[in-house]
Amino acid sequence: MFIRLGRILLLTLSVIASCRAYGQDKLTFSMPESVLLFGSSNFELRIVADTSVQVLKPPARQGAFNYPALAPDGSRVAWGFPLEVAPPNQRRHFALGVSPAVKQEWKTSGDFEAIGAAAFSPDRSRVAFAALQPGRKSLFLILNLSSGEMETLGQLSGAGVAEGATLSWSPDGKQLVIEIQKPDQDQPSIAIADLGGANLKVIGKGTDPAWSPTGEWIAYSDVSQQKCIIVHPDGTNARVVRDLGRNLLQYRQFAYGAVWSPDGKQLLLNEMKGEGGSLDVMLLDLASGKVTRKLKNGLPVFGWAKRTP
Repeated sequence: MFIRLGRILLLTLSVIASCRAYGQDKLTFSMPESVLLFGSSNFELRIVADTSVQVLKPPARQGAFNYPALAPDGSRVAWGFPLEVAPPNQRRHFALGVSPAVKQEWKTSGDFEAIGAAAFSPDRSRVAFAALQPGRKSLFLILNLSSGEMETLGQLSGAGVAEGATLSWSPDGKQLVIEIQKPDQDQPSIAIADLGGANLKVIGKGTDPAWSPTGEWIAYSDVSQQKCIIVHPDGTNARVVRDLGRNLLQYRQFAYGAVWSPDGKQLLLNEMKGEGGSLDVMLLDLASGKVTRKLKNGLPVFGWAKRTP
């Protein structure tokens, strides 16, 4: 999974380089009454609310760039990052950092060899993430933000959850949709995990699952065919909502997954152009199927929340 993230990181580096070379400074955009989270592979996050842009950076800039998370109300950011620059052949130290969105004030938890994507619970009290302990032991964890305690989800230990796996919470906070990779599979699967038990149900094949805020749909990418798919949590009524494979004039591929609007009616899609080209962010309206380009040659978007007064 980290290999896939590394490839995307290199692509994003070329995006930033090309934008700076041509004087392009519009790397983000805003949406009405919204907070948007953008990230870049030089370890910089940008939180955009109307005309305000807040920049957050971790203590060190080295290692894999992993998906950051925005709290459902836009108040906080969670991100797995290195605590220090590790010399060659020495163990890396990664922590899960949580900071207010309005200012940089990281509170870090844990000491791992690597950390994957993070996701806030709907009530903003917990953060779920996958990580590697020293000795390369893979764990799936939930951090309680008030107590600082971490819960290990033992029922996922044999599920093939890679440390770079992406994940998303159900609106009621009782389930997670996760990306799992079995050794005998040619591509990852999308599965629903019950936090209160051992149930794990596969509902499709693909990457980067995202549960809609309304609970009705789960969006994910079929990377083999470059399609964005939505499906009900019970695995029914799967349908393609965006097919990049039909574009014969320009090769495009999905990157970083889809981001739901707060009302669950729209998706923001990060689309890479060419083998090492730039990135566009597209807005897809699910009811009409209309696709609008919101950003050309910019940074990928990772979160969309409704702005609170």
